[in-house]
Amino acid sequence: MAIFKKGINGAFSGTIGSTVGSSWREINYMRSLPKPSKKPATPAQLAQRAKFALAVSFLQPMKWILNLGFKDKQRGSNTGYNRGLQLFITQAITGDYPDYGIDFEKVSVSQGNMDKLVGLTLASDAPNTLSLGWMDLSEESIEPDEVKGSYYDDQVFVLLYNRTEQLFTTNRTAIRQDEALQLELPAIFAGHEFHVWTFVRHRERTRQSISQYAGTVVLAGAEEEPEF
Repeated sequence: MAIFKKGINGAFSGTIGSTVGSSWREINYMRSLPKPSKKPATPAQLAQRAKFALAVSFLQPMKWILNLGFKDKQRGSNTGYNRGLQLFITQAITGDYPDYGIDFEKVSVSQGNMDKLVGLTLASDAPNTLSLGWMDLSEESIEPDEVKGSYYDDQVFVLLYNRTEQLFTTNRTAIRQDEALQLELPAIFAGHEFHVWTFVRHRERTRQSISQYAGTVVLAGAEEEPEF
């Protein structure tokens, strides 16, 4: 692969013969078309391809979340989505080929040096409601430019995965000092299994914490009235 600067006619994009021109993260490059191998894939290659396919199918719907959660100036040209994909493949896949599964507790959606939530709890005690709780251990900053691990008004980012419907939902309405968040979900989701992750974003959205797996819960539904 070769990196090149734009000419008078702009960057080259597309395919000419066996050469492909493209750009990524404002970097223009050229590469040769890959030559298909005539050798059959090895068991190890088949297993790795299956892991990659599972990771992409699960993470693709929350690509923007990973780019947010792994936001890091030191990451260089590597995207947050790519970092999340790498961690998913190495940490969150269970089982043996071809019967792979997901260890939801080990799914990572963010990394950073902000303080994570303390005493995190998850429950569904009221109909169609998920409840999160935590403790706020932050303190007011004395110096305006003081760099701390937590602030009372840090944003709490919540990611919900409805495993029954294979649907992702996010919420960013709570801050650290709230110490609780109640999410009312559609009644049609009653009885569905939810997996929940959280992470904390700096009040100025410049940093974030490592993600936490809050757990899994079945959404409570309204009790049916007895028939007489």
